[in-house]
Amino acid sequence: MLSPITRRNLCLSYGYAACAFFGITTLWVIFLQQQGLSLVEIGLCESVFHLTSFLSEVPSGILADRFGYRSVLIGSRLMAIGHAIIMLTAHSLTWFIVAFILQAWAYNLQSGTIAAAQYDSLVTDQTTQHYPRVTTTLNTTIELADTIGVVLAGWFLPNHLITTYWLYLIVAVIAVVTASWLQRHQTQRQLLIKLCLGLVIALLSTFGHAIGLLVIIYLIINSLMAMLEPLFSNYYNQLIPNGQRATLLSVASMAFSLAMVGSFPLIGWLIQILGFTVTFGSCGLLTLIALLGICRYEFHTVN
Repeated sequence: MLSPITRRNLCLSYGYAACAFFGITTLWVIFLQQQGLSLVEIGLCESVFHLTSFLSEVPSGILADRFGYRSVLIGSRLMAIGHAIIMLTAHSLTWFIVAFILQAWAYNLQSGTIAAAQYDSLVTDQTTQHYPRVTTTLNTTIELADTIGVVLAGWFLPNHLITTYWLYLIVAVIAVVTASWLQRHQTQRQLLIKLCLGLVIALLSTFGHAIGLLVIIYLIINSLMAMLEPLFSNYYNQLIPNGQRATLLSVASMAFSLAMVGSFPLIGWLIQILGFTVTFGSCGLLTLIALLGICRYEFHTVN
């Protein structure tokens, strides 16, 4: 049974997540294009974001474990405010890069901190068995906040994009609500393999050029990512000891950032050269090769 204090902490964490992940600026690529940046320059901004995130993830987790979750989350929002101010006033690539550095710090300071705070609250009550439901609620809140923000931003764009985001809203909610049902009926390993295989199939399907097909693929990929997030979060928290949770969760985010540092400028360049469909279809092929390699390694290890 959750105590009143734990219930209050969880509600506050959901409210913070809704504000922090409100996706009104999700269409930042279009915004930067309107400011005159090329796809390569936009990719560079994203690369700087992930490089900064890579360098700052572990220190930000240490700060959360050392000075408390509340102080770090407030610092995160202050960085976000700085990012927004610069994005509104900047007219050069240099200043946009500074804005993305601040955004990375805003992301770092909350990355893992919300989940760690929630799990520690459940540990205090000895109710960690509720964490799959808690993380599902958190990710549902994040997906809803992000998508509603995107829909609002979409009002400033052509009408067919608005329809796309409404569809994404519906599918994302269904997908996230399904992250805990699947965990009750599948092992962690089975879920990871099946969801990754679904992601591969979706990416390979981008070789098609039909707009309707690409819209469906976009929704499928986002749904799969929504399912993977709580799965990984629950798995990490089961392994990590108290007092180190924010730090070690930040290590996982750091690995992701490292992978993204070189990927975004490269993908931006490939899109300019080869186009969207060939680029993302090729990403599907590479992911399939990696997945087959992992499965083969596991097979030989077991046998």
